[in-house]
Amino acid sequence: MVMIKDLSKIKNNDPCFSFNHDSTVSEIADLMDLKDIGAVPVLASDNVLIGILSERDIVRKLVKTGRDSDLVTASDIMTKEIKSINLNTSVVEAQKIMTENNIRHLPVVDENNKLINFLSQRDLIINSTKKNRQYMIISFFLLIFFTFLIILI
Repeated sequence: MVMIKDLSKIKNNDPCFSFNHDSTVSEIADLMDLKDIGAVPVLASDNVLIGILSERDIVRKLVKTGRDSDLVTASDIMTKEIKSINLNTSVVEAQKIMTENNIRHLPVVDENNKLINFLSQRDLIINSTKKNRQYMIISFFLLIFFTFLIILI
């Protein structure tokens, strides 16, 4: 079973973008647009995860109500009830959490709720695709091997 700690994004310690609770929504939205990401973790000064700010939060809690993104901070509109996982969570369990909670992003945290990384559905799908490709390649070579063996016998 593939675990979160086995994902290349985690193994390679790929960077994830995060913001402080007092960052303005305009600053966050600019980066989200520039980097084509749908959500960012919001951290306290000690790197502890305190929220997630998603495109959905921005639309529902800022745009829809006509608030000024230069005056509203992450802590004003972020989602505070967070589902998170740890390095020993399986990829299957992470996908299940996302599906059951209708979310597209999951923070990976340590035992002190400090952010390790931030995964999207895309990260999990890419991993599944890589694994399927590996199984297909192995199956193909086994098929060739056994075919060759049958021909020789």
